[in-house]
Amino acid sequence: MQKKYILIPLFSIFTFISCPGAGGGGGGAAFALLGLGGGGTDVGAPKLEVTYSGVVRESGASIDLGTEPINTTNGKLATLTIQNKGTTSLTLPGSPIVNMTESELNQFQLTQPNQTTLAPNASVTFSLRFKPTSPGLKTAVVKLSTSDPALSAFQLTFTGTGGATAVRLALSQGATEIVSNGSYSMGSVEEQSSGTPIHFTISNTGSLSSTLGTPVVESSNAQFTVSAVSVANGSTLAQDGTFTFNVTFSPANTTPTSKSATITVNATPSNFIFTVNGTATVKPVPTIAISHNSSSYTSGGTLPTFGAVWPGNSASQKQVTITNNGTATLTGLAVNEFGTNTDQFTTSSVGSSTLTPGQSTTFTVNFAPTATGAKTAIARVTSTNGNNGSASSADINLEGTGKSGADVLIAWTAAKEKAPNDTDGGYKVCYSKTTGFDPASVNGSTIFCDNVPYTGGTTPTSKTVTVNSAGTWYFKVYAFGKYKTTGGAPSTQVSAVVP
Repeated sequence: MQKKYILIPLFSIFTFISCPGAGGGGGGAAFALLGLGGGGTDVGAPKLEVTYSGVVRESGASIDLGTEPINTTNGKLATLTIQNKGTTSLTLPGSPIVNMTESELNQFQLTQPNQTTLAPNASVTFSLRFKPTSPGLKTAVVKLSTSDPALSAFQLTFTGTGGATAVRLALSQGATEIVSNGSYSMGSVEEQSSGTPIHFTISNTGSLSSTLGTPVVESSNAQFTVSAVSVANGSTLAQDGTFTFNVTFSPANTTPTSKSATITVNATPSNFIFTVNGTATVKPVPTIAISHNSSSYTSGGTLPTFGAVWPGNSASQKQVTITNNGTATLTGLAVNEFGTNTDQFTTSSVGSSTLTPGQSTTFTVNFAPTATGAKTAIARVTSTNGNNGSASSADINLEGTGKSGADVLIAWTAAKEKAPNDTDGGYKVCYSKTTGFDPASVNGSTIFCDNVPYTGGTTPTSKTVTVNSAGTWYFKVYAFGKYKTTGGAPSTQVSAVVP
């Protein structure tokens, strides 16, 4: 008998898994898992998602649009977003794309999407505008067909109530709508400055005219000023009418830094009220500081005296420093002299009339008397903005004395004779700026003599004399008596340098 052999190719893999037997430890049963080749992959699909007011809406949900006055021009707008959250294109095959049925005709207006195919993550919008023409509850059902295998038909129900005819004021700033009792930020403005005027628009979106008040717009805070109101007090704002006005934030100070005001639009039957907010920032200002030898003269004062100076000579000059301790540039800096003896003092100009923050400059004052006696003057330091942004002025008093004499103490050894220590006796101290002078030539202008008379006891042997100029002075002393009034021979000449 002829035998046939059939070869069957096996590509499968057998895996044996042993499991414990039931009961008390019997043999385990063996299961064979047969692998039948490669595994499958996920199939891509579109996925529909519809949102309204940022919230995902499920099919079958209801959305209440609230109450809307009848016969308004624009009504209330509801915008919905259709997005494909899947991995393949989503199609919207309906014709029209979105179908709407109403409980009462012409109460809702539907604007269709402008696309029928959405790539993954792409989106499109459609809108429903509620414009009731009669009072009462109104209903609209919107439906759309989709290629989403899990949601081929989607449906939402919208409700709204038609209200009585009414005024309705709406406020906007540019594209931003501000609700009644809402707020608007004016940003930050430097104190004692004015920000950019912010332009607001009021619209009457209702179905009745409104009579505006007097004033039309007002602010509760003088730091927020209303201007450029485009309608007159007491005028009428018709349905769909608009007017504009500006609000400017001008903070007076930074106490406190946060400012606010209530802005009221006066109208019938009710006002529109909102709040504006702003932040006041510190205004950079210069601050002058004046000093000499670490002492402050910012508010004025008296410099240490120049002392006594011989006419024709000069004292050591004094330097005054001016510093800008503020945060803005100090300008218009100057120093000028005023007072009784301005010709006896010399004040320099300041090194710079403008100081940036932290910068310093100096000026000097000197005293050079031309005559004897007390001398005074005032150095006035001024700036256009050194007093924290305002003009500043400080008077610095200057004092010095024109020197009329200098004291020199002369002492000598007592004479041996008796005459100086007796009635009508004594000593003469003579002095001159001429070396080798003769005391007998005393004249009161170049040669001077002072008496030291006997007054009882022992005549003094010292004398303080006052010379009338600086330089080297020469001194001689001689004794005289009752019977020799011209005196004896003078002493040896001595000298002293008078500063």
